[in-house]
Amino acid sequence: MSSTEKRIVPALFDGNRLRQARIYRGLKKVDVAGVVDLTPAAIGQFESGKARPSSSAYASLALHLGFPPEFFERRGQSAHVTESHAHFRKLRSTSKMARDQSLVRLELLAELLMTIEGHVELPASDVPTYPIADDAPDPEPERAAAAVRESWGLGKGPIDSVVRLLEGRGVVIVRPQFDASGVDAYSTWIGDRAVVVLSSEKADAARSRFDAAHELGHLVMHHDAEPGRHVVENQANRFAAAFLMPADVIGKEFPSRMSWPVFFRLKERWRVSLQALLYRARTLGALGPESYRRAQIYLSRQGWRDNEPIEIGAPEEPTLWLQAFALMQAELDIDEKSVAVSCCLPDEVFSSLLS
Repeated sequence: MSSTEKRIVPALFDGNRLRQARIYRGLKKVDVAGVVDLTPAAIGQFESGKARPSSSAYASLALHLGFPPEFFERRGQSAHVTESHAHFRKLRSTSKMARDQSLVRLELLAELLMTIEGHVELPASDVPTYPIADDAPDPEPERAAAAVRESWGLGKGPIDSVVRLLEGRGVVIVRPQFDASGVDAYSTWIGDRAVVVLSSEKADAARSRFDAAHELGHLVMHHDAEPGRHVVENQANRFAAAFLMPADVIGKEFPSRMSWPVFFRLKERWRVSLQALLYRARTLGALGPESYRRAQIYLSRQGWRDNEPIEIGAPEEPTLWLQAFALMQAELDIDEKSVAVSCCLPDEVFSSLLS
C-alpha cells in the first residue's frame, strides 16, 4: 500500500462499520481494544466518528475482526435497526449482546436485500395491516388472523407451507446459521419489506411453523407497539393459533372428550404441535380446565414438551433467496460470491446470514 493510500483509507473510515463488525463477532469494546493495543475509549471514538484510526490500527482492526478493509469504508447503502423496531420472542430473557448481534445481522441482511433488489424483482410486499391496541379484547387477534386469511384467499383449511406462503407475499425469511442462544424467532420491517428470522436451532417443524405465524402476527398487528411486552407476545400467539387453526373449522374437529389418538391425527392434518392444539382446544372451550390440566401433566410425564410424537417432516426452509440468486446467475451472470464481494462480506458471514 502506498503512502497516499495509507492516508486515504482512514479518511473513508465509517465508525458504524466498526460497530457492526465488533458486535457481529460478539465482542465488547474492551475486547477489541485489548487485541489491537488501544483503549476502549479509543474504540468508542472510532465508532462514534469522533476520531479515525491510524492506518496501522485500521489494518489491525480489519485483521482481528475478520472483515476485509473495504467493509469499513463508507458506502451509499447502509441500514440501522434499533431494538424498538424488532419483535424478539424472548426479549426480557435475552442478553443485550445477543439482541445487539441479532440487530446487526438484520442491518447486514438489509444491505444484502438492497443489493439483490437492485438486480432482480422480488415478490411485491403484500402484508395486510390490522393494528390492535394493548387493551384490545381477546377476539381481536382472531379477527386479524381471519382478515389476513380472507385477504390472501386461503379459505379455512390447513396451510401447506407457512414459509412458502409468506415468501409468496413478499416477506423475506431467513433461517441463519449462527449461535443464537437465548434468541428465538424475530421480525421487523426494513423499509416496505417485512423480514422474519427463524431459529436454525429449532428442529421441530410444527413449532417453527407456529413461530412464522407468530411473527406474521407482529407484522400485521404491531407496527407501533413496544416489542417484547407480555401482552404483545400473547396477542401474536393468539393470532398464530387462529391463523393456523381457524376456530369454526377446527372447533368441530376436536373430540368431545380428551383423546390422544384424535389429537395425533389433528397434528398430522393441521401441522401444528400437540401443545398448540391443546391450548387451542382449551381456548375454544373444547377442553375444560381439568381435562386440559390432566393433558398437560400427561404430556410432561411422557417427555413430549421437548420431543413430541408424530413427526410432520423437516422445518420449512426459505427458498426466495435461492430463487433470486439462481435468476441473477442465469440472466445477469452474477453469482453469490459476487454479491458477497460487492457487500464486502467474508464468505462465512455471507453464508451465515442467509443459511
